[in-house]
Amino acid sequence: MLIAIGIIYILYQFIKSAKEDAEIKQWCKNRGYDTYPSNTGMRDIKTNKHCYVDPRTGEKTLW
Repeated sequence: MLIAIGIIYILYQFIKSAKEDAEIKQWCKNRGYDTYPSNTGMRDIKTNKHCYVDPRTGEKTLW
């Protein structure tokens, strides 16, 4: 029983995190941003890959 509760809790946290990421992505997309902050780091709107934007040059690197 305890294991089932643990699994349900982990799934709930995963679904909650995915929902928050989707809401933030849509908010940024509606405002014309190229990237959005995710729970796993900055991501590109079009490819959904991790990205780094150099603050000096504005160049975006995807991985």
